[in-house]
Amino acid sequence: MALPSFASAANWEKTRDSLHQIAQALGAIGAVCADPLPNELHFSLDVAAQGVSTRIMRCGGELCFDFDALQLSFVRGGCKVFTLDAAGQSQLSLMRRLLAIFDDCGYGIQPSMKHISAEQTFEIDRGLVAAYFSALNGVYTALARFRAKLSGTMTPLVLWPHHFDLAFIWFPTPQADEQSAPQIAYGFSPFSPGLEKPYLYAYAWSASTGYLRMPLQAPAQAVADVYTGLYAAYDDLRDRPDFNGVVEKMLLRYHQQAASKLPQADSHQA
Repeated sequence: MALPSFASAANWEKTRDSLHQIAQALGAIGAVCADPLPNELHFSLDVAAQGVSTRIMRCGGELCFDFDALQLSFVRGGCKVFTLDAAGQSQLSLMRRLLAIFDDCGYGIQPSMKHISAEQTFEIDRGLVAAYFSALNGVYTALARFRAKLSGTMTPLVLWPHHFDLAFIWFPTPQADEQSAPQIAYGFSPFSPGLEKPYLYAYAWSASTGYLRMPLQAPAQAVADVYTGLYAAYDDLRDRPDFNGVVEKMLLRYHQQAASKLPQADSHQA
């Protein structure tokens, strides 16, 4: 079954930006309520059955966003402590309301407000939210299947609120520091400045090689403007009968080529 189209709809950008702002609010709370993790994973969100969620926070629960209900909930021990509708809110009002509710529950939380400043009321098309979440789940499955073909040191497959992308990093050496170690990153982004339509990406880097530039085979394209690496438009792949297989084959081919060029690297395929 083909994955849905959504990025050409008239209301997509406003819906996308609203979802992004909600994810940033979740990420800010999750980060301040968790112990620091390697590669700043405490800033990331997990893709859950109905949306996205923080990890278990120090207070013993997790903050979730349900894409269907457009509702945030704080869940602890399998029970909802509170819920909050996102509809009718702005990013700033949503955060203020969340913090007030947490305060009423006895949890004084002081997250970073660096990326929490939007005062415009969310404009959300529920149909586009459903389409995006279906696409996100489809790509998540494809990336998880590909990730399972690799061995070695890897980060989890998570959603990053800052750029709103789904990604993981593979390391060819036991050192697993994204700031300094050789690495290949794989992911899916619904947009980037300069790339407004959703796409899958990969890039390989080490201190000695810089970002690798390599010729690639279709459906992959080699890019070197917004970033340097592999680019594949989601809309060119979404209706393939075997989407998972196409993505897996494309990324494995890139992995074999890129990993062989990184220092102390091995393709590390099972």
